[in-house]
Amino acid sequence: MMNKQEVLSILEQYGLSATKSLGQNFLCNEGVISAILELAEIDKDTACLEIGPGIGALSEDAVKMAGRYTAVEIDTSFQDRLTSIIENQGGSVIYKDYLQFKPDDLEEGAMPDVVISNLPYYVMTPIMLKVMADFPECRKMVYMVEEEAMERIFAKPGTKQYGPLSVLTELFGKKEKAFTVDRGSFVPAPNTTSAVMTITREEGKVWDPSWITFVESAFALRRKTLVNSLSSSGRFDKADIAYALSSMNKKETVRSEELSPSEFTELYKILRERKDV
Repeated sequence: MMNKQEVLSILEQYGLSATKSLGQNFLCNEGVISAILELAEIDKDTACLEIGPGIGALSEDAVKMAGRYTAVEIDTSFQDRLTSIIENQGGSVIYKDYLQFKPDDLEEGAMPDVVISNLPYYVMTPIMLKVMADFPECRKMVYMVEEEAMERIFAKPGTKQYGPLSVLTELFGKKEKAFTVDRGSFVPAPNTTSAVMTITREEGKVWDPSWITFVESAFALRRKTLVNSLSSSGRFDKADIAYALSSMNKKETVRSEELSPSEFTELYKILRERKDV
């Protein structure tokens, strides 16, 4: 049973503590752990990847549920603990910053169907984008993030919060906020409330990882027009962008936050086709 006393006992046993610079807060609520694993829908046909397992609040059960389980952990101080609950149970751990990780680092057959992670706010966006780039066939992602981050992830066109993360998660699949998690569910308690969300890839929905750099370029200069922002990347000429927008019945003065996710894919398609002419 993973509760506050159990977490404190594990930390003492292995001589561990939370590293503030890595955004470490250890989950100590068994109900939340069970709910996250239920959302992940892990079974013996599942290859599961966990990013940042920490002391293994999710890992201890996930490794037993999955057909293949891999964790990527930046902090090597957790090695003894993770060896006992993951590697001794048939899973594997890669000690690396996920932002430096490559899919080739995985063992054969470990390409994930499901990705789970408690994401520190300071690396939330780059990790979420990298997961979508690394694993375009991933069936489901279950993330715990700061609740405030939900505004950016679920933002609609025309709002200040709307940006690459809003667009790209929408293009990847169906996203849902599942539930909130109070501060008392962690050791040490964070300063903010957390929330758990899912992104589920929809059958037949096309996902192109090259959309990531395109959409990021479109929002690179938020105060500028889309033409100026997108052309600043050097990949597309202003004239071609203006032509593409005109063919979509959009004004040349349109800004990135005014386009819907599907309009970004349409714009990208026109620009790619124009380049190939």
